[in-house]
Amino acid sequence: MAKRHNFFAVDTDSPVSESFRVLRSNLYFLSEEKENKMVVFTSSIPGEGKTTAATNYAMSVAMSGERVLLVDCDLRRPRIHTVFETDNKHCLFDLLSGNKSKDMVVQKNVEENLDFIPGKHLDMNPTEILQSKKTAKFFDEIRKDYDVVVLDTPPVAVGTESGLLAKNSDGVVLICGYDMVNKRQLQYTTNFLKRAGANIYGVVVNRIDKSGYSYGSYSYYNNYYEYYHDYSKGD
Repeated sequence: MAKRHNFFAVDTDSPVSESFRVLRSNLYFLSEEKENKMVVFTSSIPGEGKTTAATNYAMSVAMSGERVLLVDCDLRRPRIHTVFETDNKHCLFDLLSGNKSKDMVVQKNVEENLDFIPGKHLDMNPTEILQSKKTAKFFDEIRKDYDVVVLDTPPVAVGTESGLLAKNSDGVVLICGYDMVNKRQLQYTTNFLKRAGANIYGVVVNRIDKSGYSYGSYSYYNNYYEYYHDYSKGD
């Protein structure tokens, strides 16, 4: 995968990268008075692009000069370590279970201003460890070390981890793959998060095929990016 989902590593001035700056700005305006923010990214089903969105949002915030921690909380199918071409030998579970220290698990400066805690697939159900008081205490403590903490969680259809973590976060970004989920699925996801006490910042509609502006299989555009594309050329 070799950084292919890290759009800032490919082209910092692409319309895709700019779309994540817009997301960064929108989330900033929603919580500009809040320090040490923790933001959860999730989706209804697998494949909607939540990991890509979480990773690139974290990158965009780090590039603005803030200290960011990105945490792969998907202990069912972790992927972020492949984006940064690093290992997941020591992972979030090792830290939460007390097997490894924070210094051993947190990978420093995978990109400038960006630290990372990888995940690893567990044979056990991860909800038991994530709903523990020890986990809640850990996130309360570690967010004090960073301006923004970004959590990538499993889809709601797969497990309840997003709800467990969302209730102690400042807000949730819900990634919705265009033409991938129906109205009932999306309503179930939003109702689940609301019952968990989540503050839903909003929905990012992903995978819209804008002919001529597609970047691989990911498109994070609305009509404004046609203007951005032309304007950035200086014509």
